[in-house]
Amino acid sequence: MSPMTMINTSGTCATTRLVQCRGFGTYMNDISRKFDNDPEDVPDLTKADFLARKKVFHQVMDWAESRPNGEEWIPILYAYEIVRASAKREAYWGHMVFIDTTTTRFLLVMVFPSTCDCGNYSHHDYDALTQYHAHRLMSLANYIYHYDNKPNWVRATYTTTDHDFKLDPAFLDGVGSLRTKIEQEEKTEVYPVYNITADNFTPSLLESDLEKINNITLHSGWWKRPSEEVKQKVLGDKSARPELSATWKQRNPRLCSHCNVLKDKSLMLCSKCKLVYYCVNLLRGRCTKKYARRLRHPVSVELRSNVGILSYKLYF
Repeated sequence: MSPMTMINTSGTCATTRLVQCRGFGTYMNDISRKFDNDPEDVPDLTKADFLARKKVFHQVMDWAESRPNGEEWIPILYAYEIVRASAKREAYWGHMVFIDTTTTRFLLVMVFPSTCDCGNYSHHDYDALTQYHAHRLMSLANYIYHYDNKPNWVRATYTTTDHDFKLDPAFLDGVGSLRTKIEQEEKTEVYPVYNITADNFTPSLLESDLEKINNITLHSGWWKRPSEEVKQKVLGDKSARPELSATWKQRNPRLCSHCNVLKDKSLMLCSKCKLVYYCVNLLRGRCTKKYARRLRHPVSVELRSNVGILSYKLYF
């Protein structure tokens, strides 16, 4: 089954979401109803993370409704990785993304814990992470929307427990002024605001990201693969990643695509699509033919260990 054939409002792949916003429309990708739930009914977020995002959601929605010119902003992501299976550490997960109905302008809000004196959580890290994710999102938007109605800007900021997750008023109020003059960084009273445009973004997609993006969009039906020139404009390397404290360098647990269970240990990556992981149960004969048929290719897995890389192919 193609990842483009149905919309999952709990999806965390930014690539899929951006393609669906153009393919099905922004309203079909609206995740507003997620915040109608109780925290206990949202298993993919902790209660604290859910309530923090809900506060941000209501602030942006209230602001959008008060706009005199009828602009609409739609929440499309509450936690995301640029492309499926790309965010191996907590630092590489983005947070809340809102898009306008033209699909050319984005609001990005990162939600962080309170800062501390020990240095594990600091404004230096928060500034760096917010800018990094803004550049990554703009790189992705330029790659996905390369052929028509190209993206204008990503406006990014962050908020923390220190101010009860309230957004700096300048973040939203300054959106209107971006039609005339765009400065990359705006000094505000509380949290900085970053404006990343097609002219000032830092290319930050990796070769592995682009391979996964191409695999996901393969069956989208309408998406056109970019030229080599477009690819070079968004292609970066790991030097774009910010220097952070050790707290942000912990590896994320991964979900086994067969067992649907989070695993802390290293999993095997499908070496063909580079999108899914499997645990050793796959090699013990408990794998599912259904998933292999959905991927439309034989399942190929690599097990990375201290002794090297072991490769397997399973045909159904």
